[in-house]
Amino acid sequence: MLEKIRHFLFPSKAAPFSRETDFFLPNFCDLKTLFVLAIGAELMALIFILATGDVLLESWDELGLLSIFVQWIAFLSAAVLCLSRRILARFSLIFAAITAYLFIIGITAFVAFAAQMFLMRIDYQWGNNPDTMGQFVTRCVAISAIVAFLALRYFYVQQQWKQRIELESQARVEALQARIRPHFLFNSMNIIASLIRSQPLLAEQAVEDLSDLFRATLKETGSIIPLAQEWELCRNYLRIEGLRLGERLTIKEDFSQVPTDAAIPMLTLQPLMENAIYHGIQLLEKGGTIFIRGELQGNKICIRVANPVPTISEKRASGNKMALVNIRHRLDLLFGSQAKLGLDVNSERFEVSLVFPYLRKA
Repeated sequence: MLEKIRHFLFPSKAAPFSRETDFFLPNFCDLKTLFVLAIGAELMALIFILATGDVLLESWDELGLLSIFVQWIAFLSAAVLCLSRRILARFSLIFAAITAYLFIIGITAFVAFAAQMFLMRIDYQWGNNPDTMGQFVTRCVAISAIVAFLALRYFYVQQQWKQRIELESQARVEALQARIRPHFLFNSMNIIASLIRSQPLLAEQAVEDLSDLFRATLKETGSIIPLAQEWELCRNYLRIEGLRLGERLTIKEDFSQVPTDAAIPMLTLQPLMENAIYHGIQLLEKGGTIFIRGELQGNKICIRVANPVPTISEKRASGNKMALVNIRHRLDLLFGSQAKLGLDVNSERFEVSLVFPYLRKA
């Protein structure tokens, strides 16, 4: 029977939680969560008053008492779940869910009993009849059981949805990190081979740059690094491409107005430089200049990457914009709605702008 209940509540089997961050219950110590809880509790009190059918203007005293009653249950339950969250996260999903469920029901019964005793003491109309105490507590517990069941179910479904989003994001980031163009690798190896005898020092530098790029793709998915380190990876890539394109490739950078310790997901700028070269510079007979500029706007970092594009549309590469989609997804995962990726495209220029909060990378 218990197994059937577990399958109904939580369709997929879950291993015991090893980390508090994987727990399905929200963090009730967080002020934002408490604010949402207070709003929800107040809406429930209003619904209960409306359900009585009384005139709302004549029920303000009842609404006030009911609001206090519901808020006490909500905040005491939040306090208990906040204090016990770290302990519950160590146990299995079904045990933690049942324990949290019993906590909420027990707190409701306690508050309902205390409220009824208080109303009897002040001889209020709700509590002047001792015979109704058991009925009142029973009704409160029944309502709490239903609401708690729905809330726990919602928290679990939301946590499963977040996990699916994170797994999808991780897969996209891994695809981006593994996305090294085969012809870039072959061209790099050919350039290195041609330089070994004539310019061995330059060939050695190219090997080091290439190894740094590959090392970056093998690091942990979603690694966060300082902006200075991310730009160093870009320069490694640009030095290699510079050996192939020669004077056709010019880079103009300006990071004097942006903190170089700003946190940024690894391999965010490098794909933008790669797109600028393959969809712009290399298609131009005389090449062109890639402009990259960073600036601090309030508490946000703004980075712009601009490159010229061919004037004849037939010559343009048909890229699938995979890099831009992945970068936008990674910024959204890390910074949420505070991050933006914008495009400014015309017949002569293609510009990408990144905006994200300034967070120091320790």
